[in-house]
Order: sequence, then structure tokens, then C-alpha cells
Amino acid sequence: MLDRSVVRVGAAGGMLGAVLAIVFNILHPRSSDVGVAATAALARDEGIWELDHYILGWTVGLALLAFIVIAQSMSGEPSHSWASVALWFSIGSSALLFVAITIDGFAIAEAAETSPALAETMAHVGQGVFVAAVGSFFGVLPVLFGLAVLTGDDYPSWLGWLAVGSGLLGVVTSTMIFFDGVTETSGNVLFPITSVAFTVWIGSMSYLLWQKNGATEAAA
Repeated sequence: MLDRSVVRVGAAGGMLGAVLAIVFNILHPRSSDVGVAATAALARDEGIWELDHYILGWTVGLALLAFIVIAQSMSGEPSHSWASVALWFSIGSSALLFVAITIDGFAIAEAAETSPALAETMAHVGQGVFVAAVGSFFGVLPVLFGLAVLTGDDYPSWLGWLAVGSGLLGVVTSTMIFFDGVTETSGNVLFPITSVAFTVWIGSMSYLLWQKNGATEAAA
């Protein structure tokens, strides 16, 4: 089991990251036109674009910190085994999401200042990485963590179902994007729902872990 101070830092990071993720997802510029040209134009014209993605990048790191302590907090079997699988999977999926955010927030924005054609090309690349990130970070990963919660007694079962539900929606969303490209439905409706649902899960789990760690510390 991790040291209590490490657990509290991880739980605090999860709560902070969840709040920042929701706020800056709300502030993220969006358009009813979800094509690559519109994305390049948003990156060029919206002053908050780079800052928004910079903060979202940090939220991925804070989420990974939370995943580590959440996974370590699940003790019984098979919950602990599912959590271990989820933890290993979270490393790769977090890296993938970070790359998608970096392409979206930095590469496209920089290219848009000098070459709209290059910016559109980068937007195509970004959408490709985004598909993989949605399917892994917002799809398979929450399903794995949800199974860890549902097969154990450490956390309320509703949090397990929330994770599984958001993950399945993430898989559906990534599949739709893969075959049809980013559309108004997949990009501006389904993805915000699945991302907010998983973000709420991270924040809620971190809060419960913070409380649990505090109660254990008080008992000791």
C-alpha cells in the first residue's frame, strides 16, 4: 500500500484535475462545422485555444496520478487484478491523449499562423490520434476501472456502472468517428458526454479516496 501522504497527493491531484478538465472543456472553442478547416480556423482565431489545451494537458497528468493511487487502493480480488490491468493501460492511453492534445493545441495552432494548408494536414493527423485516444482513454480504460470497482467492495457500485457506461459510450463514439469522421453528433454531443462522465468518475473516486485516507489516518 502506498504511503498516506502519496495517496493524499494523488487524490488531491485527481480532484483538481477533474475540476480543471470540466472548466476548460466548457471553455474549449467549438463550432457546428467540425471539419479540419474549421478546426484550423479556431486554432488561429480563438485566443484561448493554446491556453485551453495547455491546461487540458496538465489535467491528463493529474488524472494519471489519480489512477495510480486509485488502483493501489483496491485490495480484494479480482478487483485488485482488474485495477492493475487498468493502471498499466492508463499509462499508454494517457500518453496517447496527451499527444492528441499537443497536436491540437500546439502543432495546429502554430501551423495555422503560417500555412492554412499545413494546419489542415495537422488537423487530419490530430483527428486520427484523437480517435485512438477516445477509444482507449475514454473507452477501454473506464471499462477496466469500472470492472475493478464492481468486483470489489472498496467503492460504491454506482461508480463502477458510471465508469462502464461512460467507457462503452466512448467506444461507440470512437467507432463512429473512425468510420464517419468527426461529426456534429460524435464531436459535439457524444464525446462531451463520455468525457465529462469519466471526469466526474475520476473526481468522485479521488474524493472518496481522500476521505477514506483521512479516516484511516484519524483512526491510526
